[in-house]
Amino acid sequence: MLRGEAQYALDDKGRVVIPPKFRAVMGDRIIVTRWIDPCLAAFSPVEWQSLEEKLRKLPLGNRDFVRLLLSAAEDCDLDRQGRIVLAPHLREHAGITRGVTIVGAGAHLEIWSTPNWRRRLQKIRKAPEELAEQLQALIL
Repeated sequence: MLRGEAQYALDDKGRVVIPPKFRAVMGDRIIVTRWIDPCLAAFSPVEWQSLEEKLRKLPLGNRDFVRLLLSAAEDCDLDRQGRIVLAPHLREHAGITRGVTIVGAGAHLEIWSTPNWRRRLQKIRKAPEELAEQLQALIL
C-alpha cells in the first residue's frame, strides 16, 4: 500500500527523486503515464501488468481511455540516487516545471506539480460534507 506524500524539485535534466519509502514497494523500475487528473500515475511492473490485463478486457467503446493511458506510458529505471527521468510529454501533461509532489494513492503513485497538488487539496478541503459521506460509507 502506497501512502503519504513527499515534495521534491525537478532537476535540469528532468529527473525527480522517488522517495525511499516508495522505492521499497515499487522496485527499480516503474511505469509512468498520464493520468485522468492533471498529474501522472506511476506503477510497479506488477501493478502495471494487472492494469494492462484489465484494459485489454474493456469494450471497444473505452478505446479513448485506453489510448490516454497506454500512448503516454514510459518505463523508467531508477538511478543510484533513486531518480527517474520524466519525459517531456509527461511533464507537459502534469504541468511540472520545478516543484513536484509525489503522493501515495494505494496501488500506484501520483506525481503532481506542487502548485496543482496544492490547488487540488484546497478544492477537496472545501467539500467536507462530501468527504464525510464517503468516510461514513467506509465505516458502516
